Amino acid sequence: MCPHTDIRMKKTFATLLSCAIAVSASAIIDGDGYYRVHNAKTERYIYVLDDKGKLNFQATTAELGAIQLWKGHENTISDPSTVIYVMDLNGKKQDYDLQTQGTGVNAIIDYPVSIRMADKTKGTYSIFGRNSGLTRYIGDGTRSTAQRGYVTSLENGEYYRWYFTPLDTQNNYFGITPEFEDGGEYYATLYADFPFTFYSDGMKAYYVQAVADGKAYIKEIEGTVAKGTPVIVKASAATASGNRLNIGGSGRPVTGSMLKGVYFCNDDDVIHYNLTDYDKKTMRVLGRLSDGSIGFTTADIKYLPRNKAYLVVPEGTPAELHLSTDTPAGIAEAEISTATVRVNGRTLYVFGAENAEIYNITGNRIASLSDAAAGASITLPAAGLYLVKTGSTVTKILAQ
Repeated sequence: MCPHTDIRMKKTFATLLSCAIAVSASAIIDGDGYYRVHNAKTERYIYVLDDKGKLNFQATTAELGAIQLWKGHENTISDPSTVIYVMDLNGKKQDYDLQTQGTGVNAIIDYPVSIRMADKTKGTYSIFGRNSGLTRYIGDGTRSTAQRGYVTSLENGEYYRWYFTPLDTQNNYFGITPEFEDGGEYYATLYADFPFTFYSDGMKAYYVQAVADGKAYIKEIEGTVAKGTPVIVKASAATASGNRLNIGGSGRPVTGSMLKGVYFCNDDDVIHYNLTDYDKKTMRVLGRLSDGSIGFTTADIKYLPRNKAYLVVPEGTPAELHLSTDTPAGIAEAEISTATVRVNGRTLYVFGAENAEIYNITGNRIASLSDAAAGASITLPAAGLYLVKTGSTVTKILAQ
């Protein structure tokens, strides 16, 4: 079983298609942003739990196990798999890439999806894919009052209408649900595909810069936490409503962190598996130590939980590691890079840099991106290895 997972979900192309819905329950889709998506008929929310799937237009079949649908907005509050970034690919509000959990529609099915207003009065949208003159709509295929539902395709009608609700800090917020309490302070780990700052007071984010002498030396991340950064969160509230985040921004990724994370822990035997084995010899998870304090320890689990951080350690490391905010002797502080470079299929994204230069593996410059501080993208000419230079930093990426 996947630990720390209240709802087991599935993945697929539909997952991301549905994600396209995460745009706005009562507003016009206008520009890029983070959303949650729920079905207008069944009121079930979209959860993205895998990075695999396909939609066969000619055979009118779909493998849509990447998405599960669940009722209850309260269940989405602390779940990163419900937060979807909708990106307008051409500025014409026609073709979108739906990004979440470290993946996107383009990377999965090699073409974008479309989102169209279905009922302007109600503010609902339809989500569909198109290929060779054929169209397949995405809907809730569970025609019952059950809590759980599954995504289907083909038809178009009331079960194929979706609300796109932007993330905010009041009603459709994201909040951290603490895992442990220690002397009035609350702890959890988070690994999410979105950048954030803290809206609620009394919250801090840390990474682990070193392990030595039975301690995990942690360092605070100031400012915006970059997307895809595994962190330890310390808070002062016992519930998610008191630990709210501001979703969005342009954070700089941490280098030298010993924390890792996984986006998926899907052990539902109905569709397919996506699991990461837990190794007691080289992994530690946040937990309560034998003296009652909070630190990193071994665990009696088989798989790593999704959207949580874990600590990578060499074999022979003590089973328990206390947290320390001291600077470890003889170990330099980790540096912060100046930009985030990400590839999704053949689309390259750069955030947090004024300029970026892209070279092929032979060293020939093929493109330049300017004003990438808030985000810029380019479609690479072919699959293969590329070098991205931002300032004095060179990053190697693989386009597929």
